[in-house]
Amino acid sequence: MAKTVVYENKSAATDQSNESGDVSKQNAATEEKEKKASNKFSKLNRFLIGIIAVVSVTAIVLICWHFLRKRDKKPHVLLLIADDLGWADVGWHSSDISTPYLTGLAKDGIILRQFYSQPICTASRAALFTGRYPFKLGLQGSRPILAGAPGSLPLDMKLLPELMKKDGYKTHLVGKWHLGFETIRHTPVMRGFDTFTGFYNGMQDYYTHTTSGFDTVNGTGGYDMRRDYLDPEGNPVIDNILWGANRTYNNYLFTEEAIKIIEDHSVRHEEEPLLLVMSYPNPHSPIQVPDEFVNFQENSNIENSFRKTYAGLVYAMDCSVANITTALKEKDMFDDTIVIFISDNGGSLTSVNQSVVTPTGSSNYPLRGDKGTLWEAGSRVPAFISGRNVPKGQILDEMVHITDIYPTLISYLNLDGDYVSHDLDGSDQSKLLKMESKETAHEYFIYDIDPVYEQAAIRYGKWKLILGAPAANEVDGWYQPLKEGQTGYEDSGLPFKQYVLKAYDMISNYKASLKSNAMCKSVGCFYPEGTENKVKLFDLSVDQYEFNDVASQHPATVKRLLDILDKEMLDMVPPVNLLDGGVAEASPNHFNGTWMPWMDASEP
Repeated sequence: MAKTVVYENKSAATDQSNESGDVSKQNAATEEKEKKASNKFSKLNRFLIGIIAVVSVTAIVLICWHFLRKRDKKPHVLLLIADDLGWADVGWHSSDISTPYLTGLAKDGIILRQFYSQPICTASRAALFTGRYPFKLGLQGSRPILAGAPGSLPLDMKLLPELMKKDGYKTHLVGKWHLGFETIRHTPVMRGFDTFTGFYNGMQDYYTHTTSGFDTVNGTGGYDMRRDYLDPEGNPVIDNILWGANRTYNNYLFTEEAIKIIEDHSVRHEEEPLLLVMSYPNPHSPIQVPDEFVNFQENSNIENSFRKTYAGLVYAMDCSVANITTALKEKDMFDDTIVIFISDNGGSLTSVNQSVVTPTGSSNYPLRGDKGTLWEAGSRVPAFISGRNVPKGQILDEMVHITDIYPTLISYLNLDGDYVSHDLDGSDQSKLLKMESKETAHEYFIYDIDPVYEQAAIRYGKWKLILGAPAANEVDGWYQPLKEGQTGYEDSGLPFKQYVLKAYDMISNYKASLKSNAMCKSVGCFYPEGTENKVKLFDLSVDQYEFNDVASQHPATVKRLLDILDKEMLDMVPPVNLLDGGVAEASPNHFNGTWMPWMDASEP
C-alpha cells in the first residue's frame, strides 16, 4: 500500500508550474524512474505474495491430505511371538528379569493379564493363523511337529496372512515357522507370506542353524536357514539357503532382515500396509546368547547362572524389538503401526540336548505347572497390544484367547470376512481392546482336548475344569525363579527318560486302539467307568494359582462343563502328530544337508 501512495504523489507533481524550470524537469525525471522502479517492485511483491499464498494453501492441503490418508489407510501390523517365555520372565510382571523396551511398549498400550495361548508351540501357531482350536486341526496335545515328520497344518483353510494379503498387505514372516513343510504347498510363502526368512522346524542351534534335541531324523540334523520368496510370476522359490549365515547369531540375522524389510517397504510400497511377523526363537532352548546380553547391567542382580543366561536370551529379544521399532520410526511408519506381543506357550523349565537335561532358568511363578501342561502355566502367557489408536496405560483382566487374534484383526482392520474359508472358534475382541466394552466376548474357551493322553480342559467364566491328568510329565508344582547355587527346580516331575518312555507308550497304545475302535469323541469313551476321580474344578476368581480343587462342591457346574466338552469333541480331528521322529525320506542327507520339503506337492 505504501508504494501505491508514492505512485499517486508522483502524478500530482507533473501538474506544477513551468516556472520550476530545470528543477521541475529533473524532479519529473526522478519521479519517472521511481515510478518505473515502483511498478517493478509492486509487481514482484504481488507475485511473491501470490506464490506464498499458493504454497501456504498447498501445504495446508497436503498436511490435511496426509493426516486423512493416514487415518483412512489400514495400519501396519507388527506381530511379535516369543517362544517359551514364562509368566515371570518379563518386566511388567514384576520379574527379576528386565525387559526395558518391551515393558515400555506394554505400558504404552493394553497389558493383557489373562491372555491364553496353547500349551505347546505348533498348536499355538495353528490357532493363531486359523482362529481354530488345534484339536479341530489334528494338532492337539503336547506334541509339536518334529523335524521331518508329516502332519502339517491342513491346506483346506485360508490363513490370517492370506486374508491380509488379499486386502493389500505386504506380508513377511521372520524366524520360526513350525507348522510343517512336507510339501512346497505347506511352506510359508504358499500360505500367505510374500517372504519368509528363518527356519522351518521348531528349534535350532542359535549359531550354526542346525537342528538339535528331538529335531533329527535317525540322529541326523540339518541346516535350516533360508530366505523363501515368490518370484515375479508368483512361483515359490524355496531353495535360497543362507549358507553365509552360519555362525551368525539368530537375533542379529533376524533383526537385520526385519530392518531391510521395513526400509524396502518404505521405498517400494509406501502406500500399502505392512504385516511383519517376528516369530522369535527366544527364549526356547538351547540357551545360547552372546555375553553382551548376559552382562546387561539391569540384570546384574540375578545370582543364579542359569537364570542370568536365560535373562540374556530374553534381553536379546528385547533389543531386537527396540531396533525394529526404531527402524519403523525412522521411516515414519511407527505411529501407523499396531504392535501385538504374545508368547506361544508358557516357559519351559528344562532344556534337553542329546538326552542331557538342564534347567533353562525360566519361571512361570506363581502360576502352576509348566509348558505342555493344562495347568495355567502351560498357556497363560505375557501379552500386550500397543500402537495406533490403542488406549494407553491400560491393564485388561478379561480372558482373551489366541484364536481371537484372527477374528479381531478381521474386524479391527476391516478385512474381507467373506474370504474366510472356515468356521472360527475365536471371538472378535475389538470392542474390548478399544475399551468400548468391559466384558470378554467369550462365554468359554477350550484349553485343549487330547485323546492320546485322555485329557481336556475348559474355561467357563470364573470356572476352570480339567479332565484327566493335567500334566503328562507330572510337572504339577509352583516353581519360583532359581536362586543362587540351585541347579534344578524342586519337585520338577518325572525324570526326562521316564517321561519320554511314558509318552511313547501312550502314543503306541492310542495307535493300537484306533485299529479296532473309532476315535474317541466323548467324555464317556475317555473314561467309560465315570469321571468322579478324573475331574478337577477351580474357581479362578479367587484361586488363580489352582490350589483348591472344588469339584465335589459344585457338581452342577462340573456337569455343565463336561457337557460342553462333549459337544466340542464332536468336531475333533484325529491327531496327526503321532510320530516319535521324522521319516527317512525327509532326512537332510537327501538335500545337501538341509531341511527341505520331501513329498510331491500333488500328494494328499
